[in-house]
Order: sequence, then C-alpha cells, then structure tokens
Amino acid sequence: MARTALTAVASSEDGINLETVDTAAELTDGNSFAWTADRRVWIRNGDDASLTVAFPTPGTVGRGSRAIADGGGSIPAGEHRLFGPFGPEFRQADGSVWINYTGTTPTSVTVAVLD
Repeated sequence: MARTALTAVASSEDGINLETVDTAAELTDGNSFAWTADRRVWIRNGDDASLTVAFPTPGTVGRGSRAIADGGGSIPAGEHRLFGPFGPEFRQADGSVWINYTGTTPTSVTVAVLD
C-alpha cells in the first residue's frame, strides 16, 4: 500500500481550529505531505498508550555516507505535539516529507499539516 498524502491547512486571522482540520493518521503505511520550509505537523494521540512518530531523512553525509538522523519523538497517551518546521534534509525524492507511526491503535491518532 501507499502512504496517505495530507493537504496543508493555511492559518488565517481567525486562527486554526485543530479539532476540525485533523484527519485519522495512516498508522500502517504512514502519511506524507508536500515539503515547504515553514510547514508544521500537529499530531494528537488519543490512545491510552504512548505513540512514537518518525520523520525519516533519506540523505547521507560525509565520505562514509553516514545516515542523517530521523526527526520525531514520543507522544504520551492522551497528549499532542507540534513538529517542524522541517529542513530540506527531510525531503524525499518525490518532494514530500514522510511520517511513520508506531505504538498505538489506528483509530485514535489524528494529524494535521499546518502552513
């Protein structure tokens, strides 16, 4: 299966109601979104177990081709986190940023990409 692409939501003078713009995360195959320098990702873990989120980096550096560390972190049960912005090292070959999830059930995690 393929990653589920997310569309960014733009902020306005009235702000963003995160309760209405988030969508269910694709925990099996992950999500993706088009890379821009100022984009952020808001993720809510509505489960009763911790969630780990990773933003893979495809590149390497140096003569030894050392992998660039992935971004991300842990979201405790019932909490939310804001990630980003994402530098160009997170951009995959197709121009997107990937989001991988581990550690909880598919129906309890929501995500929104914010401009």
